[in-house]
Amino acid sequence: MELTPKVEKTLWDLFDTAKYQNVRRYIEKWHEEYDGYNNWGDNENFHIYFKNEQNTEIDLAETLHKIPKDMLIKIAIDLGIDTPGFLPVVSEFKNVLKDKNQSAYQNFTRATKNVYENPDQAVSLASSTLEGIIKTILADETFRDKADAIRNKSLSKLVTMIVKEFGFDSKTECPPELITIAGQLRSLGATIDDLRSDKSTAHGKAHDEYVVDDPLWAAFIVNTSASLGLFLWEYFEKKYKPQIKNKRQLSDSEDEPINLDDIPF
Repeated sequence: MELTPKVEKTLWDLFDTAKYQNVRRYIEKWHEEYDGYNNWGDNENFHIYFKNEQNTEIDLAETLHKIPKDMLIKIAIDLGIDTPGFLPVVSEFKNVLKDKNQSAYQNFTRATKNVYENPDQAVSLASSTLEGIIKTILADETFRDKADAIRNKSLSKLVTMIVKEFGFDSKTECPPELITIAGQLRSLGATIDDLRSDKSTAHGKAHDEYVVDDPLWAAFIVNTSASLGLFLWEYFEKKYKPQIKNKRQLSDSEDEPINLDDIPF
């Protein structure tokens, strides 16, 4: 509610002439219409409201108040508006989780909400979210032999597994710089795992044991988990999904019966 009027004012101040037209054009850059419906039964990602029947004067206040929160944050960031209390990488990662792993999505939503009020819980939930997205990747048909192996594995071990599967730790398969990055990925996974185990109340704590109590650290861990999870998912989508599609097409073509009428002799 506090962010919406800031976005509205900034947009009106952005243009010196043809304000309604230019503001409408800017909002339309974010607007998407679907051929049919998306996963939530909508045919657009948000609705643009107008003040007149000709749809030339945008009702910016109403449009912004009804727009999804993650979209509003993206617009604010694009306009250079400060978004204290919001984590920029969160919105994109949430979209991935919402489609691919509902359990991880719920954990991550709770993590972002707990950053400022319950920092240690935010750390624990962020760790669980990262576990969830890695398990989703390794459970894919691309890694068929890993479905059983990932059960009951810690985050540290899961990160090690996915680094190996992606070929980040093999000098014959990637540049040496990626070997260094791979070591850091394993280290990040192990550290986030240790924070959940040792510095949160996930496994219970004595009254004199330290738990993460500063939102600064919680926001850092949530952002780190989101960045790492988003990178792993996007790498998987880019490098492995096309291979799966090609294999399916090849398999389909091999199984397709031969039409004798097509033989030219």
